[in-house]
Amino acid sequence: QLLFRKGMIALLNQFNSMEVVLEAETGNQLLQQLSSTRPLPDLVLLDISMPDGNGLETLQQLKQRYPVLRIIMLTIHEEEKFIVKLIDAGANAYLAKNTDPAVLEEAIRSVLATDFYFSQAMLNAMRHAYKYNKNKIQVEDGDGLTNREKEILLLICQEYTTPEIAARLFLSERTVEGHRNNLLQKTGARNAAGLVIYAIQKQLFEAESWRKETP
Repeated sequence: QLLFRKGMIALLNQFNSMEVVLEAETGNQLLQQLSSTRPLPDLVLLDISMPDGNGLETLQQLKQRYPVLRIIMLTIHEEEKFIVKLIDAGANAYLAKNTDPAVLEEAIRSVLATDFYFSQAMLNAMRHAYKYNKNKIQVEDGDGLTNREKEILLLICQEYTTPEIAARLFLSERTVEGHRNNLLQKTGARNAAGLVIYAIQKQLFEAESWRKETP
């Protein structure tokens, strides 16, 4: 919707060090604009509901053409299964359209820094849902993850960046990225958001361990 889009643009341009470089009414318009836009935007805010069809299809096309493009989905749907579907398709984060502007800014900065964003309430809800899911799959060894990979996965869930993980574990950033790529391959996740969903689904870590340590 035009009013929503213009209001969002005005809001984003108020955030420090952020600039809206293009806007589109439909998914097709977005894809056309991106084909001739260089450099690509750092991040795309994508509405799930657009005039030319399902935003999920646009998300899938974006990830096929631009795998490294970070995407935050905006939607009125807040069901846990719907969120997981978006993340499985490659979204880096999900926000409801009634989200507070401060949370929007936090989500954007988190996605740029850590490749994903989930609010604490969302994480708690998903953990609770899977904890009491009668059809859940129990995997004791985390589908063959090594102890180091699980250690790095926990730090990713705690929202540590690659440089921060490298510093904490006395590893090079390149080594951390190598472990991260192995995690993506073993779990089938598309990005860090998918790794978080995986950890929740497999119940690899206790809820208390997800809290990032403060210095």
